[in-house]
Amino acid sequence: MKNSNNNILIQNRRSFLKTIFAAGVTNGLLRASPLVGGMMLARAAEASDLPNKHVSVLVPGGAINKFWEPRDDYSLPSMSAAYEPVKDDILFLRNMGITHGGHGSTNRIFNNSYRDDSFEVNMGKILGADTPYPYINLGVMSNGRGQITRDAGSPVNYEDNPFVVFNRLFGNGGSSSGSQSLRLNVVDAHKEALDALQSKLGVHERQRLDKHLTAIEETEGRLIAIGGGGNQCPAASATEVFPLTSATFTQQAHLQTDILALALSCNLTRSASIGFGNHQGAFSLPELNFQGVYHQSIHGGQGGSDYGHYQEMRGHLSGLSAYVIQKLKTDGLLDQTVVVELSDMGHADSHAKTNVPNLIAGGGSSILKGNRIVGGAAYDNLHVIHTAAAALGATASPLYQGYANKVIPGVLG
Repeated sequence: MKNSNNNILIQNRRSFLKTIFAAGVTNGLLRASPLVGGMMLARAAEASDLPNKHVSVLVPGGAINKFWEPRDDYSLPSMSAAYEPVKDDILFLRNMGITHGGHGSTNRIFNNSYRDDSFEVNMGKILGADTPYPYINLGVMSNGRGQITRDAGSPVNYEDNPFVVFNRLFGNGGSSSGSQSLRLNVVDAHKEALDALQSKLGVHERQRLDKHLTAIEETEGRLIAIGGGGNQCPAASATEVFPLTSATFTQQAHLQTDILALALSCNLTRSASIGFGNHQGAFSLPELNFQGVYHQSIHGGQGGSDYGHYQEMRGHLSGLSAYVIQKLKTDGLLDQTVVVELSDMGHADSHAKTNVPNLIAGGGSSILKGNRIVGGAAYDNLHVIHTAAAALGATASPLYQGYANKVIPGVLG
């Protein structure tokens, strides 16, 4: 199965240029519009029974096991209750450990080395080498305390600004600096390329393209409505247009998730990550009863002996992760996408390295689901991502970096 998936990836890469040139799409057109390149890649792709996309989710701050682990009847306690709508698409991994856990170790959560590629980068190079963006990294107040991602040993910041990432992915493919303005008008930015593409597609493909563009424009409209002032988003003052503060934390998380799903749907990338905060948890959630910062909710006896404030805030963060899974499902992407959610510790008040809340979701029949006892103290975060790589068929690739030496029993279908 793994070799078959790897052969499909190789065949797709070899046939990509042949396919697009046969359709009359030129190199210049592709360079002018990464969106068009993604559309044509979708046209060139061969069908596969295996998933071919990946999403990594970081939810920092661990969890208290008795308030996170599913009960025998598969009811979910306070810290995981938000997964209820998508729990049948999830496999909760229990009693898991972590290597290099705790504050300041976020660069080792999705990596077994300070020098090599983190997991989503490695998957991007294997699954999406022929996409406009091999991998994308989105975050919500995630930077400033150490990077999670590494590419060839160099740290990579998450992009925390939805305006910037939307324009980078769906604008004209360029970057902006200084006083340049980013125009939120996807149709205009790609008009020439899209007009050329429309005439080369069949009815089904045109309908698919129209669906993508409609979804992009809907997200674009939400960004404009939030920012106000029409279609201009000055890159130099992006935080003034969209305040990247705790007051909009949840709103940012939903928008970043929507953009991530659009990028996967349009084949701009096949590997993405999203981080909700960083290991210091220096954010608050004003819509909750507890008005302090996340880190404060964990330490200092906040909320009584059962850590009521910690329960509330971690439960909300679980809802943001559940939103990722639900969005992929709603957009018809979940069966093709293996989602892993990791954290940086277990019970965060003691910085525990046991009972770390990990899960794996999506992937169609390649990942078993339901209320099953899977995991154990012999396995950790690196085994989770290695198991996800196996589900994707990526372990058969000569580019696979390797993160662990065995898959977690009972996960793969």
